[in-house]
Amino acid sequence: MKTIPEPRTKTLTVNEIYHSIQGESTWAGLPCVFVRLTFCDLRCNYCDTAYAFYEGEKKTVPDIVEEVLKFNCPLV
Repeated sequence: MKTIPEPRTKTLTVNEIYHSIQGESTWAGLPCVFVRLTFCDLRCNYCDTAYAFYEGEKKTVPDIVEEVLKFNCPLV
């Protein structure tokens, strides 16, 4: 008899989740929660977060949402 494999839990590699003031777009000046992911491969010459190229921790989407909700901030 064949067994059905357990579904894998989807994860994202998150470099950091933090609360700050949005500095760009029409949301500039508003409090915002940022979810910075790992492994960007664009290598823009103006990038200020080269540490996010490789550093990070795998988290499930529900875990990310739970952490974001702790900031009690509607803009993410």
